[in-house]
Amino acid sequence: MKKVVVFGLATLLFVSCKKEESKNAETPIVSEELSGVAKVDSTSTIAWIGSKPTGKHNGEINVKDGEFTLEKGKITQGKFIIDMNSIAVLDLEGEDRTNLEAHLKGTNKPEAEDHFFNVKKFPEATFEVIGYVNENGSELLEGNLTLKGKTNKVKFPVSVEEKEGFIHLTSTAFEINRTLWDVKYGSKSFFDDLGDKYINDEISLTLNIKAKKN
Repeated sequence: MKKVVVFGLATLLFVSCKKEESKNAETPIVSEELSGVAKVDSTSTIAWIGSKPTGKHNGEINVKDGEFTLEKGKITQGKFIIDMNSIAVLDLEGEDRTNLEAHLKGTNKPEAEDHFFNVKKFPEATFEVIGYVNENGSELLEGNLTLKGKTNKVKFPVSVEEKEGFIHLTSTAFEINRTLWDVKYGSKSFFDDLGDKYINDEISLTLNIKAKKN
């Protein structure tokens, strides 16, 4: 009988704790309930993956500033400022990492400054929201991406929720064709003698934006 009582008390305590934990845990607010203006937090990033026949590299870039407006979970307007000097390579270490980051930024040697992103001349990129488009039954956020002084439209799926005091704007991975922004180094679309040493034109991007409501 004593064992039964102890077991019953333990069960009651466990259930009570779970209820308290559930009550205290912050439930994310679904996107349809969110409206207002949000200021981008400087911890926001864009993850990138670049690939070639012999492998790939991945890293991230900081979204240093920006603001967007939400109406019932939809982004109606907004602008994001991307710090191109923050390009980081995450799959390498030491000198290999330093060299690749410098090559991507164009800071390693003068003759290579325009191979990729030439951050000295173009220290920032921007993304400005246009609105939503429906594509094959899915709603995609569309906007103008300005990179290296050139502007092209891009579109991608996004999700919005509020948790832990922040608005979280995230995307699944989507691709852009870098040559549209005059990033042609190692592209077999422009150079015929590369063999298997070319770099794919497509770059995969994933947004991880945090913002505070004003």
